[in-house]
Amino acid sequence: MSSMRNAVQRRPHRERAQPSGREKWGILEKHKDYSLRARDYNVKKAKLQRLREKARDRNPDEFAFGMMSDKSKRQGHHGARGSETAAGLSHEAIKLLKTQDAGYLRVVGEKVRRQLEGVEQEARLQDGMSGALERKGRKIVFADSLEEQRRLRAEKRETEEEDDEEEMVEERKLSGGEKPKQAHKSKKQIEAEERARKEMLAARRLKKRAAEVRRNKLEALRIQHKELLAAEQELDRQRAKMENSVGGVNKYGIKWKIRERKK
Repeated sequence: MSSMRNAVQRRPHRERAQPSGREKWGILEKHKDYSLRARDYNVKKAKLQRLREKARDRNPDEFAFGMMSDKSKRQGHHGARGSETAAGLSHEAIKLLKTQDAGYLRVVGEKVRRQLEGVEQEARLQDGMSGALERKGRKIVFADSLEEQRRLRAEKRETEEEDDEEEMVEERKLSGGEKPKQAHKSKKQIEAEERARKEMLAARRLKKRAAEVRRNKLEALRIQHKELLAAEQELDRQRAKMENSVGGVNKYGIKWKIRERKK
């Protein structure tokens, strides 16, 4: 019986639409829309209730210096930057101030750039001098076959390992770990050699320390120069927005841009 009832064509169900006199108010609200709105209202109501309970149960003896500032209560922890000063300035005056700020950033950025170039040049000269002192003659050997190439590589590796061992032995000698043979040397010669070794070790430490200081200074100058460039670009962008020459994003996240009139 139910199948016969379902076979009969029925009138289609149509939801009630917004009356023509109320079309300016948008689509007619349905029950599901009311449910969503009521749920959101109840969530906000519960949140306000929790905040009221927190305010009621707070400790009256609690104190922080930030509570002394009425501005921090109205405009966040730090308040609005320069709001009292900017309130009495015109649009052109604010643009002029931003121009002066950009000029100051440009001067400081140029000073930092020159310091950066000087430190980089000093580092290159020092590296070049160290490389010239430590550079060894190069010898290019051409192999006729793959087996000969492998043999030459093995010999080169063995030679490098021997050189490393010799350098380690020399370093231990300089640091006093191993004392060289002093059979045919006088006491004055031995003292002079020990003094020379100590001076060489001190010079190496100073050189290493100077290289580390120069590297840290170079990194700090690079970061400072990058931040100054970013601040200058931001000021230029703000001045361009005040002159209505570029677009941007407003406080609601909506992008906009300047369109020139078609001629």
